[in-house]
Amino acid sequence: MPLLSQTDYGTEADGTSSSQYCHYCYQKGAYTDPNATVDQMAEKAGAIMTQMFAMPPDKAKEFSKMQIQNLYRWSGKIIPSCESCGMPLISDQDAGTETDGTRSLRYCTHCYQNGAFTEPDLTRETMVKKYAPMLASQYGMPIAKAEEMVERFTGTLSRWQ
Repeated sequence: MPLLSQTDYGTEADGTSSSQYCHYCYQKGAYTDPNATVDQMAEKAGAIMTQMFAMPPDKAKEFSKMQIQNLYRWSGKIIPSCESCGMPLISDQDAGTETDGTRSLRYCTHCYQNGAFTEPDLTRETMVKKYAPMLASQYGMPIAKAEEMVERFTGTLSRWQ
């Protein structure tokens, strides 16, 4: 779930906002469903995705599972995401490169190479228009809802803030 406002964040035991978890999954320093599996969470998240973005339930569950399995709770590690497109940086091959050839810790290979953005003039609005049709096609959702989804998600990425 994109954590867009303070009300989206879960809470730690001391009442402060969680840096990793939403209010659906984490409250008062504990998981709301501590025994949930990836599949069970994907089912719940998929239902929310279906409601929010008119995504067919099976596609919404598929999308949710793909995202959820990379979360610390199930992967056991923090997997960074590209701060331009949101792609999980699961392997070294996913990461872009800095000018000295080292792996970028912030951007993927599609967005960032040799220390520069591959599309330096790309705006957030253009990104939404570019990626929403692919998302709509892949997940069987209306284009307007795909645009809304990309717009909401990219709002959490540092390149666009």
